[in-house]
Amino acid sequence: MLLEKISQNLTTVISEVLETMFFVFLEPRSGPLPLSEDFIGAQVVIKGSDFAYELKFLAQSRLLQQIAADFLGLDQETASLAQCQDVLKEIGNMVSGNLVNICDPEARLELGIPTVSGDHLTAASLDDCVEKFIYASDEGVLLVGINSSGTDGK
Repeated sequence: MLLEKISQNLTTVISEVLETMFFVFLEPRSGPLPLSEDFIGAQVVIKGSDFAYELKFLAQSRLLQQIAADFLGLDQETASLAQCQDVLKEIGNMVSGNLVNICDPEARLELGIPTVSGDHLTAASLDDCVEKFIYASDEGVLLVGINSSGTDGK
């Protein structure tokens, strides 16, 4: 099934994208989702013929400010909310695109355009997800959730 392929490859793809493109080193963590209320969110939809997966990305503000500042060549304090949102959408786009390339060699899937889901979010934004992943460093936490609809039949 595609969900299993996505879940199996997500950690590797997250590491490759964040380390290569953003010079950020996050480690997978287990346990309960953090109770923080300062997440910024974005999502990307991956569609098949009779199903869709939504990948939801939630990054703690301080982590995302650091990533955005480094990526854009700014001081951390000067990275605006809009710049942080744009960088998170780009992370979502790169991660989702790499997952599609790995999981769908026949190119039957359609990758949606990343969108912002909000700011000042909590981990409860992932309550509807069938899979949840935690990645963390000293700078903060990135959460990724996978929500599904339909049946992928693979």
